[in-house]
Amino acid sequence: MSKIDCRCCGRKLVYKSTSDLPFFPFCSERCKLIDLGKWVEEEHRIEEPLTPDRVDETDEPKGESET
Repeated sequence: MSKIDCRCCGRKLVYKSTSDLPFFPFCSERCKLIDLGKWVEEEHRIEEPLTPDRVDETDEPKGESET
């Protein structure tokens, strides 16, 4: 048997296969919707690490040049 914690509330979940948990990796529809709301409100986000060439692009808006 496998064990996992609900990603929202931390409740311990025990299962043989993921089909045993209809809202995997969450314990309930409520926890699944709470997590979705966090993505929608941008509390959760995936950010791209800045590389030196990307920093240059963000410092100077396109179409403008220094004089």
